[in-house]
Amino acid sequence: MQLALLLPVLLGATSAHTCPVERDISSSVGLLDEVLLFDAPAFPNPANPSNILVAQQAFVYLDQIDIDPIVSGVQAVLNSLGLNIGDSLTNVEERLKLFAAVGLPGKTVKVDVDGCSQQEQLSGTSGLPDLGMALQNVSIGSCSAAKELSAKVKLSFLDTRTFSATVFPSPDSGFGVISDIDDTIKVSHVLDTLALAKATLIDDPVAVTGMPELYASLASSLNSPQFIYISGSPFQLYPFLHDFVSTTFSATKGPILLQNLTVIDIPQLLEFAGNDGIFEYKLSQIDRIHGIYPNKKFLAVGDSTQKDPETYGAAFNKFGGDFITCIWIRSVDGADNTDGRFTAAFVGVPQEKYRIYTDDQISSLRQIDVAGGEC
Repeated sequence: MQLALLLPVLLGATSAHTCPVERDISSSVGLLDEVLLFDAPAFPNPANPSNILVAQQAFVYLDQIDIDPIVSGVQAVLNSLGLNIGDSLTNVEERLKLFAAVGLPGKTVKVDVDGCSQQEQLSGTSGLPDLGMALQNVSIGSCSAAKELSAKVKLSFLDTRTFSATVFPSPDSGFGVISDIDDTIKVSHVLDTLALAKATLIDDPVAVTGMPELYASLASSLNSPQFIYISGSPFQLYPFLHDFVSTTFSATKGPILLQNLTVIDIPQLLEFAGNDGIFEYKLSQIDRIHGIYPNKKFLAVGDSTQKDPETYGAAFNKFGGDFITCIWIRSVDGADNTDGRFTAAFVGVPQEKYRIYTDDQISSLRQIDVAGGEC
């Protein structure tokens, strides 16, 4: 949905790059290559619990396309709609630059993780349709007991750059929090196209009032749960969303799972613009989380603008109340907040297992003993 306003511009700007760049490349990350290393969850290997696995994602790309035509086109579109970029041109450039990146297939990414006995090795980035992307469960051996581990891409001795991320180890027990981002913890105005474009491309991000304090409270009451953020946004917005979560929700940092979108995949770009597939995508990510932490208990937090109620209801029915132990949905003005909608979304979910809350109730959520079975 974030791309709906900019679809004509992006289609025009990327039409010349609808095929992968043809050049001789080695399998290692070279001096002309860029790497986006994503924060990742880590978990005990079920076959050998002393060995830690990481669900690591990386995007290797060629940062060679001049994004000025894209930025100029977006600026013209926004101006025509009455949205003035003003002094926020840097924000627009930063948030659009990965849309101009060309993914590189066949790249092996080696990652050193501090405090761990084994180096990560992602064996080959993908070809089409997820050009340049790698997502693999890889071993890092035995690790220190730290809650956060620093990960850095291993480069040649001539390459002084740093591509880094954080690995978040967590046992397959205790609690976790699955959280949406847009209009759940960050004000995005998903239901207002112009306001959404402004919040996504121009403005500095703003937290939903009371949510940083609520999540900090959950971090304490749930005994350092694994926070995992799932958004329907494309991965090109990862740096923007990562900075927001890392600063505004510093007490509850965690992996951010975003949809794959390549600029060469025009049909998928249209699908993003039409907001199709978010239910299926988010449910698939919860399925992935269940595969990593089948014995954790998760509080799922979302909002009523898109498909969070339906997604979490389906996840509860698929995995049971021992996995999705509680669901909180923020009621957003202008969304379908009818009893009929929520009744249909939560068929099969006991009423005591979900809660619809308004903004003036956010502070009171801190009093709920989720660890003790309340919801």
